[in-house]
Amino acid sequence: MQGGDFMLSANILLSGNNYRKVALLFKFMSMGMVTESTFYRIQDAYCIEPVQEYWDKTRAEVIDRLRQKDHVVLLGDGRMDSPGHCAQFGTYTTIEQDSRDVVHIVSVDKRETNKNSVIMEKECFVRTMDALLPELSIKEVVTDAHPQITALLNPERGKYKAWGIQHSLDIWHAAKSLSKKLRRAGTVKSQTGIQPWIKDIVNHFWYCSKHADTEERFKMMWVGVLHHVCNEQFWATSCCEHEPLDEDSQDKP
Repeated sequence: MQGGDFMLSANILLSGNNYRKVALLFKFMSMGMVTESTFYRIQDAYCIEPVQEYWDKTRAEVIDRLRQKDHVVLLGDGRMDSPGHCAQFGTYTTIEQDSRDVVHIVSVDKRETNKNSVIMEKECFVRTMDALLPELSIKEVVTDAHPQITALLNPERGKYKAWGIQHSLDIWHAAKSLSKKLRRAGTVKSQTGIQPWIKDIVNHFWYCSKHADTEERFKMMWVGVLHHVCNEQFWATSCCEHEPLDEDSQDKP
């Protein structure tokens, strides 16, 4: 075995790249490339086991440290190998809020869910929670607005209601979803006027999420967007909070 073949094969794997894409790059540059069969032989013989051992050791250290905490907040999200309903594999990664350490990784094959890719993320989440709940004192879980996961964490009817876990939604996902919906609404002929306001509306959503400490407070601040687009700084129930008031506006009722 050539040393270059080994180093190239190992580094393609460890960098998270795809062999065929790297091989195509080398082809365009007229450079020699390790064959695909050699790449996989090196991966199986020398790379998989050390990577697994390192992950097990690192994860054990993270779990031992988190066992000392009585309030663990986890952030989780899933990723499919392809978009839409044609996904074959799904991976769910969970990290701890404060340290950003990876706590758990679960991969599911569609064949494990009766070839139903729609429920792969739910299955990954269930396996994650079943593995972590006996080990850690989980008090809050932050995810996107996945309806199946929301149902699992429902405090009254969800599978994990007995654990008293608070379910919070990730603001980044919510802002991204809001932006997509506004852009879709702006394509309607009679609603194109909303397009110049999309960035400002999303920024207002971020502001409300950051400063509101209760759901009611968030709603009161969020309604203000209807007045902002009409250039109203004051209204019956509140006023604009993130714009400095000039001398003239301070006299308004």
